[in-house]
Amino acid sequence: MSKNLPRILLVTEATLSQEGKGVNRTLVNLFENYPAESLMLFCPEHELHSNPTSSPFNRQVLSFSGHRLPTVHNRLGKFLNPSIARINLQLLDWFPISNLQKLEEFDPDIILICPVTSLCLLMGYKLTQYFQCPSSIYFMDDWIACDNSRWLSNSVQKTATQLLKQANGWLMISEQLQNELSKRYQIKPQSSLIVHNPVDLLDKHLPATVTTHEGTFKVVYAGSIWSMHYDALAAIAEAIFQLRCDGKDIELVVHTDKCFWNPYREKWKQWEVTYGDIIPYQELNSYLQRADLLLVASSFLPEYAHMTRSSVQTKLTDYMAAGRPILACGPAYSACNQFLKKWKCGLVCETNQVSTIESFLIDTISNKSLQQEIAEVAFKVLNENFDKKIVTEKLQSYVKQIFSQNIRGDRILKTKKSSSDKLLASDCN
Repeated sequence: MSKNLPRILLVTEATLSQEGKGVNRTLVNLFENYPAESLMLFCPEHELHSNPTSSPFNRQVLSFSGHRLPTVHNRLGKFLNPSIARINLQLLDWFPISNLQKLEEFDPDIILICPVTSLCLLMGYKLTQYFQCPSSIYFMDDWIACDNSRWLSNSVQKTATQLLKQANGWLMISEQLQNELSKRYQIKPQSSLIVHNPVDLLDKHLPATVTTHEGTFKVVYAGSIWSMHYDALAAIAEAIFQLRCDGKDIELVVHTDKCFWNPYREKWKQWEVTYGDIIPYQELNSYLQRADLLLVASSFLPEYAHMTRSSVQTKLTDYMAAGRPILACGPAYSACNQFLKKWKCGLVCETNQVSTIESFLIDTISNKSLQQEIAEVAFKVLNENFDKKIVTEKLQSYVKQIFSQNIRGDRILKTKKSSSDKLLASDCN
């Protein structure tokens, strides 16, 4: 499958660092076995400075300046940074594409845009206008729903519409997100593929039993704690604390970076939550297997409904590989809840009422056979659908299909553009 794969120019804020999370982790898993000579990464330079690209992706990496004007990191930033962001987008729109000669030498067959902010959304659009080749766009959540940034020559919403309309293929993290974008922008994709975070199962196995230790029942949360996670996680934390106060031997362990832990440190202390530090990805599976229940949290708050509704979190498939039962706490419309219900591979708690969560947890703890069953189903579903080999082969077939279906027309356009440029140069002479 790896033979004759098209050259992909990947435009994204994710720098393909092996220690990255979320979008970054998914892209690393998807492209780790893609031929290095056929993949070029194009990132904002400030992202590459903060999180350098790991091998094997660092063979072909280029950058562009997204923050020509620096953001303000004091109290004035709240008032100045929105204007600075607009100016930076306008400058990005006006200025020539950085490293254009090297991009031309790479000569992409497909431009794949995976934007996390408006910077790569705009840069991706500029590149699709310059290079006459097929393009695809990969959204992992609906961050554009509430981004109404404008600059003199364009806006986030217009740029998103243009990219989605012209894209030869959509890659989406969920069916819900694809349907939402199609409905909002009144665009039917030319073709589409749902792409979840794949997991390498070569070194993983299903534990013989769900219970790995005696004593405390451990509920484990691993990953970032953004605003679209916190309130659901807090509801679980408070419910577990109340159970502890009632004499139940249960504990919530949170594995996250300190930048996510510290803002809520007083609450965690109040609810007796255990800090488990961040886990290196290569060690994640062994840590998760020590849990009795693995927690996914999706916000119940209306202001984050667009994110909750659209994003199947990266951690879900990583959890499935651990052979431990999964609990998703979030509203009924949560994409994570819908994923577990679709595959019948996890428990869902669709309330943020602490007393109801307490009862739910008590019932779950006592039902060992159910825990065993859903853990086994999750591992089987993962093995049959989301193993890295399966997902990457589907993705590679898809990009080859996009390339082969559009190559003739795009090459004609390139030829016409080249001929027009030569005629123009001749007239000028």
